[in-house]
Amino acid sequence: MPNTSVWAAAEGLPAINRRRMLLGLAAASTAAAAVTATSVAGCAPVENPELVRLGNQLPDASAEYLAALEEIEWIAAEWKHRWPLAPDEITWPRGDYTDGERDIAGRLLKRPGEERVRCVRDVRNLAAIVATDRPLRHNASEAMRARRAHWLARAKRELKIGKAYQAQTARLRDISGMDLAKARAAAAKKSLSDLVTAIMEQPGTTMEGMLIKAQAVTTFNKAIARKYPLDGEIWAAQLAASVLQLASGERASS
Repeated sequence: MPNTSVWAAAEGLPAINRRRMLLGLAAASTAAAAVTATSVAGCAPVENPELVRLGNQLPDASAEYLAALEEIEWIAAEWKHRWPLAPDEITWPRGDYTDGERDIAGRLLKRPGEERVRCVRDVRNLAAIVATDRPLRHNASEAMRARRAHWLARAKRELKIGKAYQAQTARLRDISGMDLAKARAAAAKKSLSDLVTAIMEQPGTTMEGMLIKAQAVTTFNKAIARKYPLDGEIWAAQLAASVLQLASGERASS
């Protein structure tokens, strides 16, 4: 991920929209090629070779992560109608991000006709309830004993249902390949993040280096924003715009 100095440098710059960002990146590629050609001709300083080498890895790293996301989407669509809803006995009407019902890809699942995501009882909590059951005091009333027996029988029944549902969904994630696909996506995301971090840590000596860094940050945020929008997308666009403005100024004065 980008470091604090990059974030600070991006603050205060005018916001630009996605269309302008993409157009700017196209201009950045042209500007970088022009600067590189000039450098080779001996008319300008040569950019840090390691920074250029890392920058050349961006397309493949981004493509690998996006392909992993596409695989997750494909599996989710393929198995959508085979994914079971949680039994009513272990659900509550209102859930949230931490306990809400989820689909095979792990995303919150809203049932047709319902306005909110349902809460699914946690099997571990149900097991803890059953395991910590203690006998009532010796002088407890018959009514209390009956209520306690009913409560315990219900907890045990819900635990059995919960375990069966958990085993069924785990099996489907396994045989569908979703677990492996998500692991590949996580690894690809980390590789892309590590690459951008390495690029940002490399010193840049020419405008080409600045363009490489701007493209690195924007490439990362563009990839992540497909499924996980981040505020960082804004400063990535601002950084790219700032560098491109500087590049345009230098080219105009040359």
